[in-house]
Amino acid sequence: MNVLVTGASRGIGRSTALALADEHDVAIAYNQSADAAAEVAVAARDRGAEAVTVQADVTDSDAVEEMVEAAADGLGGLDAVVNNAGVVDPDSLDDLDDDQWDRVLRTNLTGAFYVTRAAIDYLQPGGDVVFVSSIGGTAGTVDASYAASKAGLHGLTRALAREYGEDGVQVNAVAPGPVETSMNDDILEFLEEIEFRGHDNLDTHLPEYACDPADVADTIEYLLGNEYVQGEIVNVNGGMQFQ
Repeated sequence: MNVLVTGASRGIGRSTALALADEHDVAIAYNQSADAAAEVAVAARDRGAEAVTVQADVTDSDAVEEMVEAAADGLGGLDAVVNNAGVVDPDSLDDLDDDQWDRVLRTNLTGAFYVTRAAIDYLQPGGDVVFVSSIGGTAGTVDASYAASKAGLHGLTRALAREYGEDGVQVNAVAPGPVETSMNDDILEFLEEIEFRGHDNLDTHLPEYACDPADVADTIEYLLGNEYVQGEIVNVNGGMQFQ
């Protein structure tokens, strides 16, 4: 299987690319972190995978088209896409400006749409799309911009699962709670700085508050390997929210 992973230079994307590299070939997509992406590619090759790096700002549809084509050319086709690229820029509603809102929505939601649209012809029949969402998409955590972008991914997941299921394309999402990443550090710093209402009633039902990125990568790998899961939002949040 040839898999394109966006936002693969760090965090969940890095862990996912390396987990997949044990059995699959990977295209490691990044925006600005060329050196980090190259290090992931080297580590993937050490695991026996064919690995290429591809670059694009996912908010630029033309650049995304070129990136997906480069990934397919570099690997000899694409069988799956993991839409992991994302940002967080949290603020309370009265301080959330237009640029913050647009950046988060365009990266987390529109960017995932651009990548999937560019890749869909490569994935038919029998391909996979996995969106990396968040507990924020259902529980409304972090802030309005982040929660709205992730809720949008849930709708996108289910709409595309219906549209492309008969073509053999499986479309699912994984929705982590807190994960030990630099992005989560930014979120925690924000929540500590202000008295942001609505978070005091959410906690895990396990000893750990945050999981390792590898735990999310394992779930993504499961979704790519299972042939009968469609249109699902799989929670990896330690029981913060039951569905």
